[in-house]
Amino acid sequence: MKHNFKFWFSLVVLSSLMFQAYQCGSTEMTSAKLYISQKNYDAAIKNLETEVEKNPGNEEAWYLLGGLRVEKGDYAAMNFAFNKALKLSDKHAREIQGFRYNQWGAHLNNGVSLLDRASSDSSEYYEKAIAEFSRAIEAWPDTALSYRYLGYAYNNKGDYDNALKAFEEAWKKGKDVESLRRAGRIYLQRGYDHKSKFEGDNAGKLRGLKNLDDVKKGTNKNDVLKSLGAPDNVKKGTRASRREEWTYNTYSLKLVIEADKVAQKTFTSPYSASIDSTEHRLALIEFDRATKALEEVKVAEPSDNENLTFLLRAYVESGKIKEAITTYQQAVKNDPKNKNIRYLLGVLYRTDGDYTNAIAQFKEAVQIDPEYSDAIFDLGATYYNWGVDIIKEADEKGQEAEEYKSKFNESLPYMEKAAQLRKDDPQVWETLGTIYARLGNKDKAMRAFEQADKIRKGN
Repeated sequence: MKHNFKFWFSLVVLSSLMFQAYQCGSTEMTSAKLYISQKNYDAAIKNLETEVEKNPGNEEAWYLLGGLRVEKGDYAAMNFAFNKALKLSDKHAREIQGFRYNQWGAHLNNGVSLLDRASSDSSEYYEKAIAEFSRAIEAWPDTALSYRYLGYAYNNKGDYDNALKAFEEAWKKGKDVESLRRAGRIYLQRGYDHKSKFEGDNAGKLRGLKNLDDVKKGTNKNDVLKSLGAPDNVKKGTRASRREEWTYNTYSLKLVIEADKVAQKTFTSPYSASIDSTEHRLALIEFDRATKALEEVKVAEPSDNENLTFLLRAYVESGKIKEAITTYQQAVKNDPKNKNIRYLLGVLYRTDGDYTNAIAQFKEAVQIDPEYSDAIFDLGATYYNWGVDIIKEADEKGQEAEEYKSKFNESLPYMEKAAQLRKDDPQVWETLGTIYARLGNKDKAMRAFEQADKIRKGN
């Protein structure tokens, strides 16, 4: 770096002295060039500073002053002087760009080498790399690549706040898509961290709310006991009516049980679990930031299916299922033979209650890979869930339904195939047993339930 600097200055001074007899310059300019030729840079800087103070329109003085600042490593002063020169004239624009590029490139390359050497066992290299990337930014502030690598260093060090600042600056400076992609993933992970803390801090209360929500009209009383435990009080009606009133004081809840099922669910006063939602709100903020960043990446690179996968997670965590479906519809267009994308789109459709389109996507996935166990199981499970919804709807209306049987019959071959592919999965066998039972095949139902029980017991 210094060798190039000295070579450049020797040319500048030689050229100036050759024409000095024909030009009339100020004493400060003449002295500055003389000092440069003598390599007395401090004296040269002093004279040039006096010159630009007296004559701020002297482009050459600003240019020479910027070059001398390179030798001192003062990039802020260098850029100030060079910018002054460029505003006056583009005479030295090429040389100025060369100066900046050389300093920037040297620090960037040093930073990359240090980053490659950094690890959890040699973390001091992260700090050294950060220092080099910061110097590269000082040398050439408008270059997005410097901020991206600064973001890498902070990210690998575990300093996500500063990593985000660097990645976002890279996006602002040069629409650096890779930096925005990294920022989106950091936001997503921070959302997961807040979500995990929220769930951990409120685990018992959240479990209680879920159990309370599971109790609905039509729920079997044995399932109520599993969810809420024994009631605090039971008021029985006549034996013939098979009516009971159950009271749960903790929830201010009253249940009317008729024919062994919940017929009515009421709260005597509003129930509040007193859950601290601070971490939950923070999680939603981070998921929203992740969504916005990854959406920008999607616009820039719509065929990046890996980004679409992260965007899907952000949408789901933000409760934006419709947007997630749209994203994965695009992913399917990008790669129609990708079984995993088909499968995930099917899961989204089912989450949205669209069983028809969910089944269509699962079938496409199975057609691509006939042994794709996840898609086979979820294909059977979707038909099964459809049948269960028909049963629940009929129970709430106090009616008998037969339509569910057709859904269970359609589910059966897929669930049987899933049981062959996932022999050690108790959930598969339990679902299969329930289907057999609903279809009246008690022997097969018992064998399936027994198999699930054996697996759970480790036999």
